Amino acid sequence: MGFTRKTKYYTGTVYEFNLPTGWTCPFADTCLVKVNRETGKMKNSSDAYRCYAASAERFPGVRNSRWNNFEQAQRGILPALPKGASSVRIHMSGDFFSQAYFDLWLDYCRRRPAVEFWAYTKSLQYWVERFDEIPNNLILTASYGGRQDYLIERHGLKSATVVTRKEAEGDSRPIDTNDDLARTPNVSFLLLDNNER
Repeated sequence: MGFTRKTKYYTGTVYEFNLPTGWTCPFADTCLVKVNRETGKMKNSSDAYRCYAASAERFPGVRNSRWNNFEQAQRGILPALPKGASSVRIHMSGDFFSQAYFDLWLDYCRRRPAVEFWAYTKSLQYWVERFDEIPNNLILTASYGGRQDYLIERHGLKSATVVTRKEAEGDSRPIDTNDDLARTPNVSFLLLDNNER
């Protein structure tokens, strides 16, 4: 259980906290992919989209780590922050699976005001329920393509939309290629489909 240290893709050193894809994504829609914990076999809910994060779960070590994190998180336990960590991406895989779990992260972030945290989420109702309680060091980005997309416009949520290169043409929103925009407050942006990177 715990954080994974990353030095590629992001600007600087970032620690990720990950959960199993699909199993922890209660509001996912076309991107929903569940990977069998024992076999690593993927079950896609749609042929239109493939969850990039799920592909790493073909490796038993990745599956075990994510499932161990999930089991502890269901008990209300998050791991100690690694010494010297100053940047944390919550959920390169997985999502906020309950209001209690979302609230657990709010408390975790509040107790570490010098650390930057950020997360993409389709669990928008949990965010909206605590709209005025999000600590300044936690940047949330609503990820279009879930079953609660209507809450993005209703509440003016910062958002990201996955697009193809062709779909991005003529769109004035910037494209995030390394999570820098995900770490920036109040900027909505585009993400290129992982199949086109």
